[in-house]
Amino acid sequence: MLEILSHQYLKRFIRSNQTDWDHIYSFGRIISKCIQTNETYLVNSEIFSTNNWISAILISIFLLEENTTFVLSKEKIEFIKKNQLQDLKTIGFDFILENDQIIFSNHRISFLTIENLLNNLNSLSFLNHRIIFSGIENIKNDLKNHFRIILVKENWLHNVDKSLTINQEIINTYNFLKKKFFLRKVSGNSYIFLDQKELNFLSKFFFEYSSYSDLFLRVSNALSEGWACWVILDDVNFEWNFYLEPIHELSKIKNFLSNNKFVFLSALRKDNFFQKYLKKESIDIDLVMNFKSNFNEKKILLYLPPRQMLPNNPMFSEIVLDNCKKLIIFRKGLTLLLSDDVDLKLNLATELASIYGKRVLLETIPSLNNQILCASYIWWIKNSYLIKSPEQIIIPLLPIPNMKEPINAITILHKKKLSEDWFREFLLPEAIEKLERSVSPLRKNSGKLIILDGRANKRKWGRVILRSIQPSKQINFMLPFD
Repeated sequence: MLEILSHQYLKRFIRSNQTDWDHIYSFGRIISKCIQTNETYLVNSEIFSTNNWISAILISIFLLEENTTFVLSKEKIEFIKKNQLQDLKTIGFDFILENDQIIFSNHRISFLTIENLLNNLNSLSFLNHRIIFSGIENIKNDLKNHFRIILVKENWLHNVDKSLTINQEIINTYNFLKKKFFLRKVSGNSYIFLDQKELNFLSKFFFEYSSYSDLFLRVSNALSEGWACWVILDDVNFEWNFYLEPIHELSKIKNFLSNNKFVFLSALRKDNFFQKYLKKESIDIDLVMNFKSNFNEKKILLYLPPRQMLPNNPMFSEIVLDNCKKLIIFRKGLTLLLSDDVDLKLNLATELASIYGKRVLLETIPSLNNQILCASYIWWIKNSYLIKSPEQIIIPLLPIPNMKEPINAITILHKKKLSEDWFREFLLPEAIEKLERSVSPLRKNSGKLIILDGRANKRKWGRVILRSIQPSKQINFMLPFD
């Protein structure tokens, strides 16, 4: 049986490659079982943010003798090529490496990044193919970034020969729309939403000139499919950029997901989001499994100071700053302040720097233990693996997506038209996922999470967010705050 054979090979590998992950043998056996079926699996573990798990999967798919694709980051592909393959040859595997493919006599293993996979999806023509898909916790952003279209002025000037009639017509259209959009500009806003008349005009225009460039063809197809679109105005250069993005980005790869055999790997402790994400496209996960990581999980100490203000209170920023000053006193470890509100983040960083000087950092990797780091949620999620777990994380504002961002505003409008609960089905899950990923380092050291957003206690959905922080223990007293 594959499970027994992979276990034996893994034992040989670990004799010369020590690991601190106690569950690697169980993981190897489970993976060996999964890849022999036609079912779809989701495996959750924070271990996937490390490299400790890779050898168990490699051994299983090496032994399977079936063509397999392994989707993972460029960094992990380089790690495998530099640090794993020679040791795997030592324990008895005979293969050659060629263009990110491991070639055996009877089968081959292909390494692909998510970017390469999406770029070549049509040419790959996968059908009932076995795919190990890591980094699935980022799939929504990966798809949005891949499919997003941005049309700038240079794209309208594809052919510089202005004497050609078609080029002059395109340039005239660009300038006509520029004048129209700037006349509609509202003070304080850099974006313009298009009305139905403008959408019809643009759809007709790009369809007529779809042969002008590949990008024009993509825009024409996107408009015909009803993608979200908006205009961003460049006040400095007096130009405009056209943005398009699918509202249901997962639908673009639905056939790929439906026609192949997957083991999805998520680096979240428990990824409830991806499963729901797939269900929106009627794609089911047959089995979900959770593995503990290579550290002893501890409870996050959750503190909500009493009588916190709501963000719409004029005194909110002032009170948040005062609370942050109290919470930082006597702290010897790293303090992290998270906010997606740019003005609030900059204000906190500036005011705290006037007191603590160079201890305060703005989205910079700390070099000392007692520094104070102010950052957005996205920056922290991308860089947290480079930084020691904070002693405390202070959250002035819960990460509810900004309803003023064009794609969010259009998505909400779309859901309203379908009579869907746009807050609980769109904004709330996004906030819970972002918070979960942001606070996960606190489980390593039982760090403190302090939420200063009054909505956490005063709104029903705020209490839903609090319950999602697991494992946690709420504390009612925290010197010198009380």
